[in-house]
Parts: sequence; structure tokens; C-alpha cells
Amino acid sequence: MTFFNEVAILFQGMSWIVWLALLLGYVFIVIELFQPGFGIFGVVGGALVVLGIVLRVSVGDGNIFAQIFIILFIMSSLTFVAFLALALTAKNGWVKRSPLIENSTAVDVERSAGTEDYSALKDKYGVALTDLKPIGRANVEGVVVDVVSEGFYIDKGESLIVTRIEDGKIKVDRAEN
Repeated sequence: MTFFNEVAILFQGMSWIVWLALLLGYVFIVIELFQPGFGIFGVVGGALVVLGIVLRVSVGDGNIFAQIFIILFIMSSLTFVAFLALALTAKNGWVKRSPLIENSTAVDVERSAGTEDYSALKDKYGVALTDLKPIGRANVEGVVVDVVSEGFYIDKGESLIVTRIEDGKIKVDRAEN
């Protein structure tokens, strides 16, 4: 038999329960792709796809291996298309919260050849993420960076301002409220 005959036999022999299992399995896998969680949707989706394949193959018509390959190829292709949609639309905002995509920041930070240019952060305000005594981490305009306080102990959660960038170090001071 030819490949196209196998495709025709595959789709002719599918009952509504097989279609439902494959469709729900695909939907659950796409949900897991777009909103990753504990993997429950992905596992249930995978189980439904396997159930759909088993139910379809149990009918016994056609080449079992060709039918399994065709179903897996179609499901993989559709999942890849969904992933491409995720990757292409993430920059436009509606899937921006996905962990696959780095959040955009209010300040563009150039990263070239392993060095980081933080000059755009000068005179910007931020919040200390750790206690600065005098070194710690801070969120400055949405960018999490290592900072050095200018002689003062700054508590976690306090507001700060970037005073200067010197030798690749970001110097900060307590912000006046």
C-alpha cells in the first residue's frame, strides 16, 4: 500500500472517540506549552494522544506502524506550529508572561561580547532586592543587577538611585523620598 492509502485508511477508520481523545490531547499539550505549570496538562494531553492512538490502532485495518507514525507526525507538526505562534507573538505582548520569553525592560541594556553596558541605568530609580552591605542585588527599572552602595547600608526593599557606573560596577545610593 502507498502512503496516501494509509492516510485514507487512517482517517476512514477513526471513530468520534478517537477524534475527541486526539483533539483534547492536543489542546492540553498546547495549554501546557503556552502556560507551563506543574506539567499536569502536558501529561494528561500526552496520555490522551496515546489513548487516541491505541483506540485507532485497535481497529486493526491498515499498517499499524504507518498509522502511528502518521498520527505522531501530524500531532508533532501541529505542536511545532503552536510553538512558532508562541515565539512570534510573545514579543507583541499577549504571551509575554511565558517563561520561555525574557521579559522586556523599560531600559535597554546592551549585551555584547559578554560585557554589559549599564550606562542607560544612570540616574534611574530602583529597589534593593537584597541587603546592600555594601554589595547586593537590585531591580533598577525592571533590570535585576548587582550593585554597590556608596558607603551606606541599604536594607532590602528600600528605594535607591543609580549614581554612577564605574569600572563595570553600578554604584547606588539611598533614594530621597
